[in-house]
Amino acid sequence: MLARQKTGRVDVICPGFVADCLETLEEIAIEGKAIYLNAGGREFHAIPCLNERDDWIHALTDIVVRNLLGWEHKVPAEQLEKSRLSALAMGARN
Repeated sequence: MLARQKTGRVDVICPGFVADCLETLEEIAIEGKAIYLNAGGREFHAIPCLNERDDWIHALTDIVVRNLLGWEHKVPAEQLEKSRLSALAMGARN
């Protein structure tokens, strides 16, 4: 472990997440920090995800649009309504 190797400071990022969620905040930023500090580390910094930053949302939108080109798929209105009614029956809000 880095703390036992006398690494004084650790900065942690979670590149697999596009936004912070309970997992990144609880397991990594809180539990990870506690484990590191209890093992002798001095500084632990969890670097937040990009979240709803305007430039990130635009970049993410560009990635999605570029990769969905040609994926035109129209769902019949009756299938959409059936899906909506099913979701409502399971407790979804309209």
